[in-house]
This record gives sequence, structure tokens and C-alpha cells, in this order.
Amino acid sequence: MGELILPSFSTIYIDTSIVIYTIEDNPEHYSLLQPLWYKFYAGEIQIISSELILMEVLVVPLRNGNISLVADYEELLLSSQIQLIPISQSIL
Repeated sequence: MGELILPSFSTIYIDTSIVIYTIEDNPEHYSLLQPLWYKFYAGEIQIISSELILMEVLVVPLRNGNISLVADYEELLLSSQIQLIPISQSIL
């Protein structure tokens, strides 16, 4: 697989799969995504997503009663510097 090259001091939009691959340690993508998270936690980039990401990542863990996984997703998306953009019809 290739290499993820990110410009410093930029804003990066992430979608649901990025969060799922990271939180669930997807073996095919986890190492590829490490530069994204290193730069994010170092304050070199800003990460944004839509509020829709919450629903998308929580559906399966809630259905399966996996409270630990729910907490992991909420910790990343609600307790960090990730900016969630409100979704509206005009945005969609």
C-alpha cells in the first residue's frame, strides 16, 4: 500500500472509514493512517468531519451492545480537537 503524505498546517476532512480503521485497528490501513494522527496530535493539522460520522460509526457497536467500542468512538470524536460540522440540507 502507498504512503499518506499530508501538508503541514492544513485542515483535513475525514470520513467514517478513516475513524473505523483507526479505532478498530484495521491491519490493512492502521499503519497507513499513522501520519494523519501523529500530525493531528502534534497540532500540525486540523481534522474536521460532519456530525453524521457519529451515527455512522456508532450504529454497529450500539446494535451489538459493545459499550467499550462506543466509548472509544465517542472519546475520539467528542473529547478531542476534531471539529464536527453540523449537517444541513444545504450542505447535503
